[in-house]
Amino acid sequence: MGLDVGAFWDALAAGVDRLTLAGWIQIISAVGAVAAAIAGVSAARSGRGAARTAARQLPELQKQVEISAAQSRAADEQVVLAQEVLKAATAAVREAARARTDERAPLVIALFEAPQWPPLIDATRDRMPYGDGPRLLDQHSLAQAEPASPARLFARNGERTQLMWFQTRGVLINEGATTARVRLDDEAQFVEATAARRERLLRPGEVAPFEWAAGHTIAEWAVAREQPDPPNPLGACFLTITVFDSFEYGIFDHIYVVMSGRPIVPVDDTFDEVRLASREAEAEMEITVFPTRRTYRSDGVRRDPLPWDGTYAAWWRANGRRAPAPKAPSH
Repeated sequence: MGLDVGAFWDALAAGVDRLTLAGWIQIISAVGAVAAAIAGVSAARSGRGAARTAARQLPELQKQVEISAAQSRAADEQVVLAQEVLKAATAAVREAARARTDERAPLVIALFEAPQWPPLIDATRDRMPYGDGPRLLDQHSLAQAEPASPARLFARNGERTQLMWFQTRGVLINEGATTARVRLDDEAQFVEATAARRERLLRPGEVAPFEWAAGHTIAEWAVAREQPDPPNPLGACFLTITVFDSFEYGIFDHIYVVMSGRPIVPVDDTFDEVRLASREAEAEMEITVFPTRRTYRSDGVRRDPLPWDGTYAAWWRANGRRAPAPKAPSH
């Protein structure tokens, strides 16, 4: 409905001389209301115009937003692609460098005989030496140990604290192109009488005989037989052989070895008495040499799990490590 402003002012002029104060107040109020109504109509018209303009611009704005989003996605894809290209290029460079290093690096392999049978028992020891006291392969230690016998019985609370240990021999062969420096850990030593029985240089094609001794108490061997699941480390002995090359930026290799078995058997199902297995096959003794683990100095030091950690992890979680844990490799 429109406002007839002209008719309003004609009526006002015709009766102006008859107006009282109250009339003038009413007229002024009416004028204010008319002005407000006019302003409202004007604002409404402006709002409708702005809405029509926004409606016309909205598709264009939406299109611009979609274009910007597409450009952002394309930029993200370019970043991802560039990262993949960089990663592939870095890997290619690293592999090329490793191949060049392998060409001039030593390559040492380890071969073992079966553990000697029967094992030895040392009544004066209740644990492995681990650097404390004479080593197992020391002449004094060999002289005081005696071969174990299946005829000897061990009661549950008797002499099971005695150490029963095995000897084995092996050879290290350098099949690589350069000289290697080899280090034996724990109770292993080279057979040749040299000043350093646990470390020596190995030239290309050279063979170095060595020997290793390791064991557990009779009680621990018995537990390994009585509680085989999960795999029980009380029936296993561990050795690490470390190989270095002569180049400052070359390699170091680790050869990991496990000697395992269950040489102690029960006299009956109670395990109240145990004895040495009558036959070597019954003891299930074996030696496992894991694939050589090579580390490149250019890659820095790695702290990978030892190859037997997964095998015995469940037992260690449940029981803890009763003996010193197999040592992490030294570089």
